[in-house]
Amino acid sequence: WPGSLADAAAALPAERLLSLAARNDSALIWALIRHRTDAGDDVPRAVAETVREVAAAAPGSRLNLLLTDGETITATAWGDTLWYLTTPGRRTSVASEPYDDDPLWREVPDRTLLVATSTDVLLTPLKEPTA
Repeated sequence: WPGSLADAAAALPAERLLSLAARNDSALIWALIRHRTDAGDDVPRAVAETVREVAAAAPGSRLNLLLTDGETITATAWGDTLWYLTTPGRRTSVASEPYDDDPLWREVPDRTLLVATSTDVLLTPLKEPTA
């Protein structure tokens, strides 16, 4: 499981799978990201491309995602707020809103990819999908 039922699931229309009462948009988005990383994309590229793909297919989507491997944080702000607080070499926190009154919190601009390591925070604008 779940590979054992892949052939059976392939016989179902995608719309049917996506309309199951047990569906979870986060699980689907994770599967899309994982498909890209399995194909060789690095995590930031996979996240960015997936956000653009989902936004093109479902305009108005709010796509704040966050993935970490314990070393790097990859996150997106798309349609909702995202903030980060960093002390290089010590810590980086990423949250939908500041959790304290520290004046060093910085808002991530909408439609932006954040990649944070122990030494740096890189913000990259994500372009709107073209119609």
